[in-house]
Amino acid sequence: MFAVKGLAAALMAAVLVVSSGCGNSAGTNTGQQAGATPAPNQTEGKSTESTTKTRTVKTAKGEVTIPTEPKRVVAAYYHGTLAALGINAIGANKQWWMGSPFLKEQEAKMEDIGAPGSVEKIASMNPDLIVMNGFTEENYDKFAKIAPSVFIPYTAYNNVREEVKLLGDLLGKQKEAAEWLAKYEQKAKDSREKVKDVVKDGETAVIINVREKKISLLGDNYGRGGEIIYNMLKMKVPEFVQKQAIDTGKQIAEISMETLPTYANADRIFICMNEGTTEEQVKEILNSPIWKSLPAVKNNKVYMLDYKTYLYYDPISILGQADLITDMLVKGAK
Repeated sequence: MFAVKGLAAALMAAVLVVSSGCGNSAGTNTGQQAGATPAPNQTEGKSTESTTKTRTVKTAKGEVTIPTEPKRVVAAYYHGTLAALGINAIGANKQWWMGSPFLKEQEAKMEDIGAPGSVEKIASMNPDLIVMNGFTEENYDKFAKIAPSVFIPYTAYNNVREEVKLLGDLLGKQKEAAEWLAKYEQKAKDSREKVKDVVKDGETAVIINVREKKISLLGDNYGRGGEIIYNMLKMKVPEFVQKQAIDTGKQIAEISMETLPTYANADRIFICMNEGTTEEQVKEILNSPIWKSLPAVKNNKVYMLDYKTYLYYDPISILGQADLITDMLVKGAK
């Protein structure tokens, strides 16, 4: 998962369970925001041999009647979040979103639906629920004819914690969401305890992303360890990153090599080289006088983040990455 997030909190509308019934039905096209909060006094259809319990939810595309306990979920996105909630998708997008080393077991059981998602392939899998985001929005109407389809835009949440709660409310997995959030808080507490002797309060950090010849600074919700570094370990976000990457909702701010001393002047640097970046391009940066002039470089506080390990920012991957980054900081201080 590596797409840019949008502005969220103000746009986050609650998914409202408004009625119930039996069978499946697709939603209608209406708005552009989605959230998830069950309404009071909700009821469910009674299960029989010929019917399935359902609940009707309000989504960014209108009201959609979904199974209360979906069994065959296709995830054009969010398969890692679903896994954290105890829902194992039968299909997901391998080319774009699969490949996290922390989801190997779960992903081994999923079929590839193609990128951004083959209508024919998904139809052949006979899903009872399809979950998607903006990358497949153009196919929403086609997906909705196959099975109830829930569209959740990036503007519905700010971070992985809000994402877990939103999907938990939407899919009736509030207990599982609460359990994951408790794990997150405990992991964050344990991680801060482990690094307290090597990372001082108020230390700043930047996450530098290199894609071929482009250099960017990342926010807290673009993968590459942002959630862990800024929100779990609570390292200080530089003002430029806060304003240009996080507050804008873009989560990425491109800069030039010449401005590194201004915008990457942090106590610690985490750097990720994207696929497609050549060895020559990496050497050009790391061997340059500008790079060598940075305080974090001089103080040997630069940490390389492997692209295939830190690209992902689903709930399960983040908890796994937290251990790696924590160990990285402790070992780097010795």
